[in-house]
Amino acid sequence: MNFVIKGKSSIFVKEEVTEGTYVAPTSAAEAVEVLDDFAGFEFTKEKIERKVLKATVESVAPRAGLPSASGALPTEYKAAAIEGAAPRADLLYKSLLGGKRQVATVIELLSGSTTTVLKLADVDINKIEKGDSIHIKIPGAHCIRPVASVSNVLGNVEVTLAVPAPSAPVSGVEIAPLTTYYFEDNSSSLSVTAEMGGEISEQFAGSQVESAEISNWTTGQIPQINFSLKGLSLNKVDSVSGLVPDFSAEPQPPVALEACAYIDGVEVDYVEFSLTMGNTLVDVLSPCAAQGKIGSRNTNFLVSGKINPYMKTDAVDRFTKYNDGTPVSLFIHISNPGAGAGEIKNSSAIWLPQVSLTAIVNGDQDGVLTDDLEFQAYVSAGNDTMFMSFI
Repeated sequence: MNFVIKGKSSIFVKEEVTEGTYVAPTSAAEAVEVLDDFAGFEFTKEKIERKVLKATVESVAPRAGLPSASGALPTEYKAAAIEGAAPRADLLYKSLLGGKRQVATVIELLSGSTTTVLKLADVDINKIEKGDSIHIKIPGAHCIRPVASVSNVLGNVEVTLAVPAPSAPVSGVEIAPLTTYYFEDNSSSLSVTAEMGGEISEQFAGSQVESAEISNWTTGQIPQINFSLKGLSLNKVDSVSGLVPDFSAEPQPPVALEACAYIDGVEVDYVEFSLTMGNTLVDVLSPCAAQGKIGSRNTNFLVSGKINPYMKTDAVDRFTKYNDGTPVSLFIHISNPGAGAGEIKNSSAIWLPQVSLTAIVNGDQDGVLTDDLEFQAYVSAGNDTMFMSFI
């Protein structure tokens, strides 16, 4: 007897044209590099008990009510192999956050830039936007920095950084291409195909990312992001696409070394970081639909997390801000080392412009005290709760 071997499985993600109408994979490039914690999707049907009077107290057969399909796709948290391109899990990030924008070409800085204000040519207007995290290739001192604002006065384009660069870039220093995801109530539904062991195809239709959690972002470890999905239907068939994914060109995942964090623009030493992003997906019910529902809509978006910077010897400002309810900003990034000294590549960054500290307790790292912070990010002007950039 043959058995299905999990290690031979492949997972493909496609955007649906019509919500809930399954779309089969057509290219090996649609495969997502999923970790082996994945064991398939879950499909259940509500059991409707029937209370019928009869000549015995034995139960009668129940009926099947509303179906429910769900599952999680754990992946390594990493950028694409090509600088600035969308990561392999692009559609999952877009389903989670809804908004996406890209800068496809290198931008060269003009003279007159400072550590906080970058000068751009007029032709580069509208490329970089507020909320993007940019890779500034200062020779020997590459850095990733979030953009606080972009202004254009009489053709004088200026990008203001929320965290200062280590030095003022000279004329000709490059800003790398990038992809940024941000919240926008515009996510589309997905068809996810899990070819279990290369034998059985699980076809998950009408799915959306309900939540995602970044974990294992711990000193010296490989961060992960786990996408939890909710959908309309699940079907299983005894056949597969025959497509063979090739991940050999994908970059190595970054290790949490030189993965700096900044609170209110000030670099902090910390041990671990985690982040949870959640959409409240409400089913749109209809008895006209075969599944009893025609889709789901997001009614709330919430971002929360934890970080544990070491306790300061000369200030208690974090406790004061927590006690006073003063908002802070949080910026964190991670990269692989580049070819030369001070160079980086395959970078990703998370920028939370408005953060409320919701808890602060004393932590202990082998006898060294930390401020264990819990936080929640929130909206300011709109579509700006968080930004995730891949560079």
